[in-house]
Amino acid sequence: MVAAPHTKELCDDAAAVLLRLCHQLCGGLCAVALNVLADFGKGLVQSQIPFEDGSALRLTVAKYYTPTGRSIQKPYTAGDEEGYHMDIVNRYNHNEFFSADSIHFADSLKFTTPKGKVVYGGGGIMPDIFIPLDTTNMSKYYLEVSGRNILYRYTIEYADAHRRELNAAKSLKELEHMFNADKDMFNRFVSYAAKSGVKPNYKQIATSRKIMESQLRAYIARNSEFDSSAFYYFICPIDNALLTAIKTLENND
Repeated sequence: MVAAPHTKELCDDAAAVLLRLCHQLCGGLCAVALNVLADFGKGLVQSQIPFEDGSALRLTVAKYYTPTGRSIQKPYTAGDEEGYHMDIVNRYNHNEFFSADSIHFADSLKFTTPKGKVVYGGGGIMPDIFIPLDTTNMSKYYLEVSGRNILYRYTIEYADAHRRELNAAKSLKELEHMFNADKDMFNRFVSYAAKSGVKPNYKQIATSRKIMESQLRAYIARNSEFDSSAFYYFICPIDNALLTAIKTLENND
């Protein structure tokens, strides 16, 4: 991968491994690295050597460095397996999801790239533009219907019941028109959730309605011929990080 000096690069804290590696590399080469949060770095590369008694040895065979020589290895203290796996929880508890001022890097990890950009080794990178986690649409009701997979199950059943209409849609706009025409879809979902054991709390429903409606449309639309492109078409309007990133990229062009 080659990153031009004026490249802008976007990654979030849930990105897949390959994207993370590209993101780490670009952190030292690109002009702007956009991120929801500071990511957590790359884990060890290990080979497993099995023994006859059924046990095995996991041997570290490689660590990750960028072409500029910066380590992006996630730190690990011998014997502190719990701390390693609880890193994301500890970061949440330390308010790092909500305030850039809560994120601190030791000066010993400071690394200056050949282009003069200051980055930090020993783990993930701090974004140039920090986008705090938005929890304003969260509610106990939403966590119940999503955590118990009720919302997703409803979309599967809806897609099966409306297969003909979904297959007839020739564009994303036609899918959107189909959803707009179904004025009672959300109310039927609330009734479905109630039958599945989650009683309606209309104050909480109002708080989370926007995110639930977008997810309902996105999951249903993914069952059309447009697949993932339809999913992202309907989910992007509630992705604050993506919207902020797009606006930033447009302003920097």
